[in-house]
Amino acid sequence: MATTKKAVKRVGIVGFGFMGRMHYGNWKKMKGAQVVALCDKDLSQFTAPTTGGNIAGADATTDFGEARIYDDFDRMLAEADLDVISLTLPTPLHVPLTVKAIEAGVSVLCEKPMALHAADCNKMIQAARKAPRGAQLMVAHCLRFWPSYVFLKKLVDSQKYGRVLAASFRRFSAPPGWQKGTNWFADEAKSGGVALDLHIHDTDMVNFLFGMPRAVTSTAAFGKGGEMLYISTLYDVGGPAVTAEGSWAMTQTMGFEASYVVTFEKAVVLLDGKREKPLCVYPAKGEAFVPELAPGEGYEYEIQWFLDVLNGKKVPSIITPEQSRDSVKIVDAERKSAKTGKTVKIGK
Repeated sequence: MATTKKAVKRVGIVGFGFMGRMHYGNWKKMKGAQVVALCDKDLSQFTAPTTGGNIAGADATTDFGEARIYDDFDRMLAEADLDVISLTLPTPLHVPLTVKAIEAGVSVLCEKPMALHAADCNKMIQAARKAPRGAQLMVAHCLRFWPSYVFLKKLVDSQKYGRVLAASFRRFSAPPGWQKGTNWFADEAKSGGVALDLHIHDTDMVNFLFGMPRAVTSTAAFGKGGEMLYISTLYDVGGPAVTAEGSWAMTQTMGFEASYVVTFEKAVVLLDGKREKPLCVYPAKGEAFVPELAPGEGYEYEIQWFLDVLNGKKVPSIITPEQSRDSVKIVDAERKSAKTGKTVKIGK
């Protein structure tokens, strides 16, 4: 069933913490979209100072124009005549609220991770497949749209520098503590911990670049309460040596790091935000150079892509709900491997 076309898509933001404000600011940039509803059960979020963790740029306004403020999700769905919502609430709420919105005919851009376990993701996928009025589901794996990772994807697919021999990805941060109130990130039952909330960015990138791994071998460091502080994984992708590591155990003085080193047959590509030249290509022949990238960040590009999909435009396939589910499935296997000390095979 085709999505109902409107001249302007009516947008709601659900959850108005840091990421909610990030989505809000980027939706406001979209031609053909209007944010008409904002929802958070804690109304103080709409006047509270904006604080972020590893990233900057969330919309800090307290003037929301004509957008109506709600503290009840069901009421917003009933009254706001929405076409699409951005869902930026804690992970345990992704499944029930996504399903409820889609069953009401409202498309959903759901923040990553999709859900706490792959089996939960299937509930969202099934709802989307049966959606009335063409409602669609996207999970916001922003790295697939981030210019420095888009550049890498093009190199891998084109084999401009030959095949990939090895790839390593790294994502380090101090413990999350930037949200208001109870630190739900620290509760692995709610956030999935460092593996599912932080490390999944790079797990998903491995999935995007090389396809579903056959197996994973992970090692981890755990805190006194049994919580995972660090994870490192070797992915069996049937060719190159591919690893990724992530941690919430960094000190505040170190700050945040997201990097990669990908070794091709004829070049090395390195991303390191702490360097003077964050992204650089080191070819086997010729001088090293800094590639030209599209301006901006992945948040804006992912929203523009989803808006194009909702408007029926022909766009490249970049992310599907099934791929998002598969990335959660990989992390499920990584966590199992880290706890058992054994390689875990991943079925189809």
